[in-house]
Amino acid sequence: MICKNYVVTGEDVNDYMVMEDTAYISYTVRLLYHFLFHNGFSKEKLNYMHLGLQEGNHELIIHKNLMFTEHFLVEMKHCYIEDKINIKSCFFNSKNECCAEVVKEVKWFDAIGKEVIKTPNQILRHFYPKV
Repeated sequence: MICKNYVVTGEDVNDYMVMEDTAYISYTVRLLYHFLFHNGFSKEKLNYMHLGLQEGNHELIIHKNLMFTEHFLVEMKHCYIEDKINIKSCFFNSKNECCAEVVKEVKWFDAIGKEVIKTPNQILRHFYPKV
């Protein structure tokens, strides 16, 4: 679907210079926002539409640690949308080895109605072009 290169920074690591679990989740959500921005939905536009993302459960599987200053690629493999959105992202090191996989659940949140809503069709069509 979409991928982006990053470098492990000091904010991402623990005292042993290993990327922390929360950083994997953060990069997964960051990539979703990047995908939305790429399709014309900047954070400002989402705020104007009174839409936000509410994070839910996640599952993280680490195959190999990513270390401080290491370059890596995050790829959003698939995105399943029903009442909630399930995103699967894979993290690859510079040797193209899969280091980690994240399955993250997010939901759209209507800031005016203060409720979780279905994915708006104008956004949904970018995930599934035939909608």
